[in-house]
Amino acid sequence: MGGSDFSLNYEKKTWVHMLDPRTKLVFILVFATVPLFFTKFEYLLACALLVLPVWISARIDIRPIKGLLFAILIFAVVSVVFATFYNYEYPGQKILFELGPLTATDVGFRSGLMLGFRASIPAVVALILICTTDPARLAKAMMKVHIPLSVAFMMMGALKMFPLVSGEMSNIKTAQIIRGVKYNGMKNKFRAFRLAVFPLIINSLRKSRVTGVAVESKGFGKRAWKEYYQEFKFAKVDYIMLFLCLAIAIGAAVVRYYFGLGVDPFVTGA
Repeated sequence: MGGSDFSLNYEKKTWVHMLDPRTKLVFILVFATVPLFFTKFEYLLACALLVLPVWISARIDIRPIKGLLFAILIFAVVSVVFATFYNYEYPGQKILFELGPLTATDVGFRSGLMLGFRASIPAVVALILICTTDPARLAKAMMKVHIPLSVAFMMMGALKMFPLVSGEMSNIKTAQIIRGVKYNGMKNKFRAFRLAVFPLIINSLRKSRVTGVAVESKGFGKRAWKEYYQEFKFAKVDYIMLFLCLAIAIGAAVVRYYFGLGVDPFVTGA
């Protein structure tokens, strides 16, 4: 059951975990923007490969986030499939294959790859932030860069909800197994999940209400949470990471807008 706990990733001591949360916010901003410069698959793949070393070196335990990873994968695959069969009206496009009334074209396939990469790269980068940064520390860092308190608190609350709901689902699953509910086979899993939905929602809402009462009792409505004792200082690795992010952003802009590379003439979106 411990595998559902996000703190499995918070407590690691890799260089990615040690980064200042503000550096990670810049990292997300860069890799949410750079993929928008390009429409060619090769350049978007290069963006993804730049993120890969950071993911590997963070040594992220995927057990708590396997549901989120699966959702990202499904969304990317659906984007590719739907775009592949979309009837693009480009002269000279090649028909890859036909499936009944549906026609798959090379232009559609390339468009789908573009959409899939553009959606999945920022999502994976956001997962790196979520898995390597304590939500409370992230909220304080957001306030440090003058992001409104309400926005920072909403972010922290949303991230706190993931382990809360996951832990509650784990408890419900344990209770079901003790009571003889079977989990073998897709049909039994679906039936067990259907039975778990109502108590999951009720218990999650109950805990959220307790959190709301607690923060209001501490003066959240007065916007009094403006000072805190925890200090944020950039280390050498933060400056290196910020320099690399700046270099990647400038390099991508030069490649796209000065040299005119990375654009597929048959794919719109850049």
